[in-house]
Amino acid sequence: MVTGPRTEKAKKYLIVIIISVVLFNIIMRFLKFFVEFPLFIEQSKDVDFALLLEGFSKNGLINFYNAIPVPPYVPGWPPYYLYFWYFIFFSMGWYFIFFPMELIPFAMSIPFAISVTIWNILSGGIIIYVCLKCLKKFENALDLRNFYVFFLIGFIIDMWYGNSNFLILLFLFLSYEFLEKDKKWASGIFFTLATFKINAILFIPFLLLSKKIKLKELYYYIIPFLLICLPYIIFPDYLIQMLDNWGHSDPGIVGLTIFDPITWKALQPSHLLYISFLYIFYMEHFDEGKRKRIIRTVIITGFAVYYAYITTIVFIIPNFLPSL
Repeated sequence: MVTGPRTEKAKKYLIVIIISVVLFNIIMRFLKFFVEFPLFIEQSKDVDFALLLEGFSKNGLINFYNAIPVPPYVPGWPPYYLYFWYFIFFSMGWYFIFFPMELIPFAMSIPFAISVTIWNILSGGIIIYVCLKCLKKFENALDLRNFYVFFLIGFIIDMWYGNSNFLILLFLFLSYEFLEKDKKWASGIFFTLATFKINAILFIPFLLLSKKIKLKELYYYIIPFLLICLPYIIFPDYLIQMLDNWGHSDPGIVGLTIFDPITWKALQPSHLLYISFLYIFYMEHFDEGKRKRIIRTVIITGFAVYYAYITTIVFIIPNFLPSL
């Protein structure tokens, strides 16, 4: 474990940054009631959380994968999550079912502002808890620094849009913790909960590559995942509708290849919040030396190139320079 005065100071700075990001987002949200911000800020702030609530209140569980009605300025992104996200998110959206108000999220009403503020506080608390636990797992200061960078970029973006990647981080972390305690069934259950965004399944190949589990132990993870996916077998139309949403080409998301709209869904910049966690135990698997330095360089370079491309070419340029 990396220790020393600089590490302890870094922990304090990290906590201060996390709390500052949470407070900044809360202040920005309530300022929108009194200040007219540029259009991009007005439209992007908390938009992911707004879409989650809108789908929750308008579609419910039965129509989970139906298109979500949105105002003209919001892209029509269909739901991508696995169905059980509905139950994970239930506590944040239940009252919008019983007290419906037309377009609550997009009107920035007081109930919505309070709901997403609770979401932010929950996110900040979970992030601090997981982050401090994760820091104890590093043996190399350079890996620790890289973790800080990935982690904070993902957190800042996740917080701005009101997304749910912090919950994936929590579930994957708990899965890893139970694995280290040799409680593999519990590890498999928390892994399954993380797959409400299916790209969390990347956790399994990382476990295998870092030799945390053996191939014959995969059933601890496959069985809970298959059990929770039984509704897709019982109701195949539900599965087809979800797969169709996965292949949907989102408005404003274009690129140089036909795969870009799909990879955008799978690996957005906000996903760095939990990809940084995968980086931890994969890099710590290697002994320090030339091989590890090469692998670290390849990973960092790959991340930098991919996210620069996916952010500028696929997202920013099409949205801000549509005429091109």
